Amino acid sequence: MADVITVMNLGWQYAPLLEGGQPVTGLSNVSCYVPEGYFTGVVGPTGAGKTTFTRALAGVIPHMLDGEMSGFVRIAGMNVKSTSVANISRKVAYVSQNPQWQLFASTVEEEIAFPLENRGMPLDEMKKHVDDVMDRLHIAGLRHRDPTTLSAGEAERVAIASALVAQPDVLVLDEATAALDADGKRDLFAAIADMRRTRKMAVMLVDQDTSGMARWADSIFLLVNGEIIRRTTPDIFVREQALLESVGVVTPQPDDQAPSWAVEKDRPADVAIDLSHVSVDYPDALPGQAPALNDVSLEIARGSFTAVTGGNASGKSTLVRLFNGLVRPSHGSVTVAGRKVRRKSVGQMARVVGYVSQNPDEQLFCKTVRDEIAFGPQKLHLKDDEVRRRVNEMLGLFDLYAIEDIAPSSLSYGERRAVALAATLAMHPDILVLDEPTAGLDRRLSGRLLNILARLNREGTTIVMVTNDRVAIGRHCSHVVRLDGGNLVESGRIVPVSATTRGKDGGRAA
Repeated sequence: MADVITVMNLGWQYAPLLEGGQPVTGLSNVSCYVPEGYFTGVVGPTGAGKTTFTRALAGVIPHMLDGEMSGFVRIAGMNVKSTSVANISRKVAYVSQNPQWQLFASTVEEEIAFPLENRGMPLDEMKKHVDDVMDRLHIAGLRHRDPTTLSAGEAERVAIASALVAQPDVLVLDEATAALDADGKRDLFAAIADMRRTRKMAVMLVDQDTSGMARWADSIFLLVNGEIIRRTTPDIFVREQALLESVGVVTPQPDDQAPSWAVEKDRPADVAIDLSHVSVDYPDALPGQAPALNDVSLEIARGSFTAVTGGNASGKSTLVRLFNGLVRPSHGSVTVAGRKVRRKSVGQMARVVGYVSQNPDEQLFCKTVRDEIAFGPQKLHLKDDEVRRRVNEMLGLFDLYAIEDIAPSSLSYGERRAVALAATLAMHPDILVLDEPTAGLDRRLSGRLLNILARLNREGTTIVMVTNDRVAIGRHCSHVVRLDGGNLVESGRIVPVSATTRGKDGGRAA
């Protein structure tokens, strides 16, 4: 069986972004081979070099980023160093950690059709391919939507569809399941399996969620500190579970190990966030299109740790963006800490509500990690000694001292998420809102973050966290809000399932 990917002694150093700074090592002496048709999973801790590795396979490195490459990469018969990204993309489809970066067309249908248009495919044949991949990923209903209006999960599905439609020789996915709900993950793996049956497409998947690759992958690469230290098979998740967990890789766990809990209706005596009949319409909504949120009335208790759950496009991100004014209601009112949000600017609300979005790049703009964390406290006009104390506290909590003088833009996705979280926590907000905060973080960092949030909550901070992680909800959250299709389905206090009768009115086992 021929190798479709050959990597020999690959090294990459990112160019210093600060004058007089040192290059940042992304990869060191990486060598591997992937046969055609193979599904390879790539695992490793945050900052291990996984994203850098996928960029090298797609030609982003060395053609689109500053730095120095050593060694050799051949993919689908092309030498990456001497082949343009445009030519590589004819055989290699790449979905990055942030799919919004890759979406630029005016409608979803045009976005998915673009790779086929570039190849001059006849219109009738193109339409057949586009319809087929949209059906596979269950996104036909998004056909005429503007990609900029999509939720993170919807954007991920569209980016994957755009990659699959061209039937590439190699599919490279960097954290492609992070924003997908359970249905989206099933659709992705089913589509990949079907394409591998009909053609010898190789798949390279980087993911913190190892459950899919444990079932579907042929081989596993373990990356640590920029080097592949294991080239093995999926039984590593059982055979070397202790090693994986020691470096921060989450190994697949049986569903029955997740804590069981139920939801009981609860009317808080002290309300931190109050929504009254709130609806949010999509910008440039199509005729008959349902709103992003539909007549939601909700009270979130002061001092609670509330999880916001639901599938892709259920309205989770829209809901939490109401709390600091990033989204304004089309109808109804939002009151946070006694303030009518409609009358306040985002800057004014930032003094009360600390918000961390799904995309850390929306929040990072300073020259160094230290400057990024200091920015918020400085805007609060704190004394220099207090600013330094808070910065050092966050550097220690998130283990960021080794990268404190590095530009956030040069960090891995997981590291950028950690910096965005640290920068928000440094402001000590009364209400902390986090949208999928553990996505892209390894086991070590996600566990540390959840423990930090639990401690802050015990000290009085009201926390709202968008997540579908049932284990995290059961272990750390006091309340839950569940959305579906923009509608509030359920809200209330979380109780152990043993303390409630299954099926009893007012409680639903989760």
